[in-house]
Amino acid sequence: MSGRWRELPLEEVAADAAGAIAGGPFGSDLGSADYQDHGVPVIRGANFDGEGRFIRGPFVHVSPEKAAALARNQARPGDVVFTQRGSVGQVALIPDDLGHDTFVISQSQMKLTCDRAKILPELVYYWFRSPQVLDYLDRHTIATGVPHTNLGILRQTPILVPPLAEQREIVDHLLALDDRIAALRGLIAGSERLLELLFAAWFIDFEPVGDPHHPTLRGLASGLFPATLEGGIPRGWRHLGILEIAEFRNGAAFGSGDFSEAGVGLPVIKIAEIHRGVGPQTRWSTAGGRRPLRLDDGDLLFAWSGNPQTSIGTSLWGGGAGWLNQHIYKVIPQEGVDGAYLYGLLRSLQGSFVEIARNHQTTGLGHVAKKDLRRLEVIWPPVAVRAAFAELAGPLLGALVEGQREIFTLARARDLLLPHLLGGHLRAGEVVPLRPR
Repeated sequence: MSGRWRELPLEEVAADAAGAIAGGPFGSDLGSADYQDHGVPVIRGANFDGEGRFIRGPFVHVSPEKAAALARNQARPGDVVFTQRGSVGQVALIPDDLGHDTFVISQSQMKLTCDRAKILPELVYYWFRSPQVLDYLDRHTIATGVPHTNLGILRQTPILVPPLAEQREIVDHLLALDDRIAALRGLIAGSERLLELLFAAWFIDFEPVGDPHHPTLRGLASGLFPATLEGGIPRGWRHLGILEIAEFRNGAAFGSGDFSEAGVGLPVIKIAEIHRGVGPQTRWSTAGGRRPLRLDDGDLLFAWSGNPQTSIGTSLWGGGAGWLNQHIYKVIPQEGVDGAYLYGLLRSLQGSFVEIARNHQTTGLGHVAKKDLRRLEVIWPPVAVRAAFAELAGPLLGALVEGQREIFTLARARDLLLPHLLGGHLRAGEVVPLRPR
């Protein structure tokens, strides 16, 4: 580490201005009754993008008059925002593309305006993603009631501050990785949308029925779809219970004695790993818990317990071998059921799954139980139609898995680099730059 690097508490890199480090208002000063559709946006926990570095909408708003009354709780583009209560350790940057120059931070958030002559906001962001700072926050989190931290802890959080030129080199390498990850996520979202549109055209709207020249049928065998509907579905098709076409096998329960040292055995895949891949937060196990269930690339997963809006849903795994944790089903197609059809089917039912989970919601968590799945009936087309759909959608499914695999690989590389770059053990110039494909 260069002798010019300095360890400083976070408060010493804050801008020399009132409220450069600030928290949200007291509970009575900002409540749901203050929210409206337009005005000054409020940054809440829901605005943290768990897969990206920026705060994102949609936002609730307060009136300009209310925002003025909360002047001490305001933030602006370029500021760094931290979660104070609940999901301690969340961090994000306020970008300059949201169309607002002023924001109000909610009761559960804190913000920092950096002195840019001392530190880049992006470097602060990456410091708060690093194992060093996450460990510091974990040791200083107040566990009474809802886990939380406070402004005093934030101000004293220690970080290493290199000269600005070295900061820029470090940040540029890490941003290159994150930008590649973001681009891959965009490609995945596009592939998912194409698959979902194709599934809806064939199995929800039945567009090719009576239309042998439908664009999606080009190059496929003739006569796949009948000329008419019968009972609201294509003639000759039928309904089946969803448990007749797939097995929903729950992941294992893990006790404290089931975990091993990091890197020993296989990673335990929870909902956090589905979204972010295997990382510093991941637990590992050699035995796989009680009734272990192994996971491999391409496996179809359904998270059945958690926040209905952010946790419940279907995904494809691309993060390598692991043990599946409870609260997630591994969805195993029955014989003769193609993975692309099953994936499209489960994605099409997302709205129903969210509604079911909301109806079972307690203390913020909802669930989709096996008894709920038993009541679900789905469209079951003939084998020729399913085979044709697999021919069209199979490559999209493969692209989704490959994209996830590359995202998780890049994320692991970033997480491995973070402590070495930020700790000064590895110079940015010694890292091979990422070149776009």
